[in-house]
This record gives sequence, structure tokens and C-alpha cells, in this order.
Amino acid sequence: GITRYKADIMSIPGSASPLFLATAAAGAAATHQIDRSLRFDSGSSSYLSRTPSAASNRRTWTLSYWVKRTKLNTEVFLFSAAVSVNDRVHSYFASNNIFGVMGHNWYYTTGIYSRDPSAWQHHVIAWDTTQATATNRVKIYINGVLQDSTNFINVVHPAQNLETTVNSVANHQFSGRGYTAADYLDAYLAECILVDGQQLDCTSFGEFDDNNNWNPKAYSGSYGTNGFYLKFAD
Repeated sequence: GITRYKADIMSIPGSASPLFLATAAAGAAATHQIDRSLRFDSGSSSYLSRTPSAASNRRTWTLSYWVKRTKLNTEVFLFSAAVSVNDRVHSYFASNNIFGVMGHNWYYTTGIYSRDPSAWQHHVIAWDTTQATATNRVKIYINGVLQDSTNFINVVHPAQNLETTVNSVANHQFSGRGYTAADYLDAYLAECILVDGQQLDCTSFGEFDDNNNWNPKAYSGSYGTNGFYLKFAD
């Protein structure tokens, strides 16, 4: 299971966001209700950690979560599956607030900034290194939009059939680098989902309403052997 460290469960704060309402405004599609988020505080080194007892599909998986930042202009790591600097998978915000995904000898630096502490942002990282076409191996969606060569600042694709630390017997962690105590998150996270064995697109986790707002949707598929869903209900 998931081990919790110094992270406080609480309701999503502030005014109700259309992203997190059970029913949207008139003329908009109904949305999936999210009751809770989890706040992470770098000053308390708060994080969630889990190490699978056995490895599963290390070549194909999908990670999905919603994030709302509480501190900007500092490098923070949202998700890590890591053993060392030479064996890792990270999603992160750089100190200039750009979102990226990286590992050893591969990386994706997007041109997407996260600079609004009042706004939720949805990330989907869909991985399948069995794909022969390099651009199909890692697909990154931000608020329902697939990122590609037109909005990547820097990109190096992973090798075909590369086995990652995700779904290995390694520390899987929300907030921080994982293999070392650094770069903890200042943000709220909600609807954290890992799907083992499938490369899914963003429509498995969200949908656009009639006003073109990206909203959460309940995931109804399998999580696989080492997959999970953290809804922070307890």
C-alpha cells in the first residue's frame, strides 16, 4: 500500500472550481466530483511513498494526476520512481515554472508554464517504449492537449523497449526526488492514478465541457498489477 509521511488530507480549498463540481454551469457537461485533495509542504518535507513488492510492466504504463501549486519559482518534483540519478523517472516543475518529464538519458521539456496558484492543472504521462516510432513512446497531455514537437523546448526520446523504474521494485513517490531528500512539492494533488500495462490518452481521465473547459472524469478501467488510485477519502 501507500505509506503517508507528513501530508495533510483536506478538502480542496478556496472557491469552488468548475473543474471540481459535481454538476457544471448551465450549458456545460456534468463533471466527476472530487471530494478531497492532499496538500504537500516542502518545509515539512511531506511526501507519499510506495515500493511494489514485485516488478510488473516496466515498458507500458500511464500516470494521471491534478495539481494546484502553492509556491512558484522553485524546482519541485511531483512524481518520482527512482533508485539513483542513473535509474529514475520524474515529473517536475523547473525553477522557471515550466513542466517537464525526465529520466536517465531521456527528457521532455515542455513550453507549458504553471504560474497560477489558483488554477488546477491536469497531467497525463502515457508511456509505451515497445512502440517502434520514437514519438509514440511517451505522450504527455496537459489539460487535455497532447504536447508535441511544436511545444517541446527540448526532447530526447527513450530507447525502444527501455524498461523504466516505474512498476519496478523501486521507491515510487509523490513529492520529491525519491532517491534523495530534495525538491519536495508545495502544492495540492488530487486524483492520483497509475495504470500498469496500458498507454492511455487523456480522455480516460478527463473531458471537455461545452465551454471548452477541461474537467475530471471518473476512470473506469483496470489499474493492473501495480497500479493504484489515490482519492484521499480517509
